[in-house]
Amino acid sequence: MTAHRDLIVEEVRKHRAAIAAEHGNRLEAILAAFQREEADWPAGTVSRPPKVLATQMSKTKGHGTRRPNKRLHRTAARPVP
Repeated sequence: MTAHRDLIVEEVRKHRAAIAAEHGNRLEAILAAFQREEADWPAGTVSRPPKVLATQMSKTKGHGTRRPNKRLHRTAARPVP
């Protein structure tokens, strides 16, 4: 079976390798370069408010009054220790 070549993945990997080589394969240098680039971006960054999580009441709707399982009893098939 021959492997399928994904041209987009190959291009992304090529650019990633070039960026890493440009910064000496040091993660701190790569991160700093991206942060400088992001700060100079004319449109800025977008911050959205956090999503509101569902309340605990809606998660347990209909289950809050349910009784726990009945107690298990030993059967005659198993001897009592």
